[in-house]
Amino acid sequence: MPENRSSMLVCFCLLLPVFCGFSHAKPQPLRSVFEEPEAPTKKGKKSRKSLPKLNEEYRLLARARDVLEKKSAISALESVQRELLLAKLKSEIKPLEKEFEELFFALEIRKGALLSKRKSWNQALSSFQRGVQGLGTFKWPYYWREEATQGLSAICKRDPQELCFQLARRVLDVFPKAANETKELRELGIPEAVPPVDFGGDRLSQAYSEKIEKDEEAFRQLLDSYLKGLDSDLIREVREFLELFPKSALRFRANFLLAEVLSRGGSKKEAESIYQGIIEQIPLSYYSIVSSERLGVDLKARVSDAPLLIDPESQELGALEKASLQRALDLMRLKERAGLGFELENFSKVRNYNSDFLIYLMKIASDGGQDLLAFRFANELIQRKYPKIASKEILEILFPDSFLTDVQVESIRAKLDPLLVLSLIKQESGFKADVISSSGALGLMQLMPFTAVDVQKDLRLASLRDPLINIAVGVRYFQTLIEKYEGNPALALAAYNAGPHRVAKWRKDAAPSWSVLDWIEAIPFKETRDYVTSILRNRYWYQVKNGVTPVKITELKGLTALQNVDKN
Repeated sequence: MPENRSSMLVCFCLLLPVFCGFSHAKPQPLRSVFEEPEAPTKKGKKSRKSLPKLNEEYRLLARARDVLEKKSAISALESVQRELLLAKLKSEIKPLEKEFEELFFALEIRKGALLSKRKSWNQALSSFQRGVQGLGTFKWPYYWREEATQGLSAICKRDPQELCFQLARRVLDVFPKAANETKELRELGIPEAVPPVDFGGDRLSQAYSEKIEKDEEAFRQLLDSYLKGLDSDLIREVREFLELFPKSALRFRANFLLAEVLSRGGSKKEAESIYQGIIEQIPLSYYSIVSSERLGVDLKARVSDAPLLIDPESQELGALEKASLQRALDLMRLKERAGLGFELENFSKVRNYNSDFLIYLMKIASDGGQDLLAFRFANELIQRKYPKIASKEILEILFPDSFLTDVQVESIRAKLDPLLVLSLIKQESGFKADVISSSGALGLMQLMPFTAVDVQKDLRLASLRDPLINIAVGVRYFQTLIEKYEGNPALALAAYNAGPHRVAKWRKDAAPSWSVLDWIEAIPFKETRDYVTSILRNRYWYQVKNGVTPVKITELKGLTALQNVDKN
């Protein structure tokens, strides 16, 4: 009898799979995954489905930002601060906790300015100190306004104590000399700090730089051979490298260098085979683009126009994940960009989701204006070698036209390629207008305070949070670099990232015979080299997407044509 029961159960499951828990929805086109049928009303008319109320935590964030920006009383600030503290204790979403904390300390700086107007000097100074300390080195300057400078100046004038001077010196050190935020403080003539005692002598211990990975060390050796023209050594070293480190992220770069050497040495067929292999394995990359240029192959032909079919329900989720996903969908429909980012952040840290669900998350992020998170989900698909990564729909998500109209206005005025500027913004900030880097760079074009004020003398740093101002200032700075390097984007981008002084040194160290591709390979800073190649890649795909004939990277001006630019 047990066998018969088992057979009956199998038949039952085959007939009604939904009751057995292993049914999935039919795959559907990516473009239609968020379309909802409209339910008819009692009168037979259609009505838009009502969206759930926004989570109270997100309402609090919006209210706190509103209080921070408007002329609010101290009681209003303190009331919101209490709510932020309670919300931080209760919240189960880590990114939200950080946001609560940041706004709490930003309000503390604002409160210090208001307290100084009341002549509550000690309380005001304490508020300034708590706010600056709590926000950390790179965030507090963007919340420091002229009213805070006026308040701190008043405190230091009334009671010239070292505690006030310490904070004043910190403000003066961070802001450029021409900044409006510090004008009143500079007029006070703050005394210099007493230098710390130097105990001198030999130290018991010292910090050492992190040991480089073995594959990086081996790659440096073969790169050195390539740049010195030691072709036979390079061929041997690349083959040894690929044997020792078959999964190294540097293997595509090593293969490209090998193909370059084989091509100039006359082994055309072997070189072509390697170029083709790079295109097949990493079709959207910089090395795929330059390989296609070597072969005379059009990568546009590899982009699929076929609708992408996915089944989001094929991924099993836990109760907390389901709740978070539902909140994310609600926030996306309500166009609550910040809240959506918090919900999707945790999903971006999980790598075992299936590809259909990753594409679904990528679409949610993209439609909700969270481009940076969409790029993260896409990067995981690239790492998995997802076969449909060159889909037109995925390219639309990977290379969005965010802020394109504003970029076009400023770029045309500066006689720059708007798609190059858009490519730079994608790499710098992922189109996140209020992002602050670990080094203190702010906004879409990641401008450093001193650079921004050099470009526009009357600039207030807090205004760099405004996308239009950030783009305008960033484009003007980038224009000076493009002009300096006579239109060569590779050198201008390297200078934007690492500084013109470093580019001058790297130019000086370069051999006259090097092509721009060789110079890019020789950039000693990994961050800068990846930055340059990524933006050149971005521009290529933006040009393809917008129907513009791509500028060939392999035909950029050689270094001999630019030999005098560093003297300008």
